[in-house]
Amino acid sequence: MVDIIEGYETEEQQVDAIKGWWKENGNTLIIGAVVGLVGLWGWRFYNESVLTGQERASQAYSDMLLKFEAQGADKDFENISTFVADNIDNSYGVLASLLLAKEAVTQKDFKLAQTQLVQLQSQNSYAPLNAVINLRLARVQFELGEYEQALITLALISEKNFLAKAYQVKGSIYLKQDKLEKARSAFQDAINASKGRVDPILQLLFDDLALPADASITAPILDAEK
Repeated sequence: MVDIIEGYETEEQQVDAIKGWWKENGNTLIIGAVVGLVGLWGWRFYNESVLTGQERASQAYSDMLLKFEAQGADKDFENISTFVADNIDNSYGVLASLLLAKEAVTQKDFKLAQTQLVQLQSQNSYAPLNAVINLRLARVQFELGEYEQALITLALISEKNFLAKAYQVKGSIYLKQDKLEKARSAFQDAINASKGRVDPILQLLFDDLALPADASITAPILDAEK
C-alpha cells in the first residue's frame, strides 16, 4: 500500500487510503482486549463510538479543505494549523500536517515545513507513511542547506518503492557538495532501484556526470511536492 499512498495526487485520495486501512486493520488490533473487558454488547457500543468519531473527523477534515481551497491565491495556514492541533491523535491530523508541510513548501516556508515533518516523524503511527514523511523531510532539509541531516533522514528509508527517489535526492546532495563520484554512485543506485522505469531527469543527471571533468555540472531542482 505504501507505493499507492505516495502516488496519490489529492489529499482526498489519501483520506480514502487511511480510512480503508483503518477499516481493515484498526478493529482487529483492539478487538481482543475490548471484548475481554466489556463483553459483546460493550464492544458493539465501543465500535459504534469509534466509527462515529472517525466520521466526525472525516467531515471536519473535508470542511477544513473546502475552507482552505476557498481562499484562492491568498491562502493562509490558520485553518490547517488549528485542525492539526485539534486532531493530533488521529489519522486526519496526520494528513492535515502533511498538507500543511506541502503548502509551506509551495510558499517557500521551508522552516514551517520542516517543523511539521519532524513532528510527524515522532507522532505518526501509520507505518506506510513513514517513507513519505522522511522523503519529504529530506527534500526540505536539502532546500535549507542541511545536507548532512538530509542524508541521515534518507538513511531511514528502506521501503523498496521509495529507494529510487531517496537515492536521487542523495545524489543531488552530493552534487551540491561537489562530491561528484558519490553523486554518480547515488544516481546509479537510483537507476538500479527504478527497475526499468527510470526518470528521464535522473538519467540525464547520471549521463552528465559521465562527461569530461571540465563539463558544467549543476545541482538539479528538486520537486519538493512529490
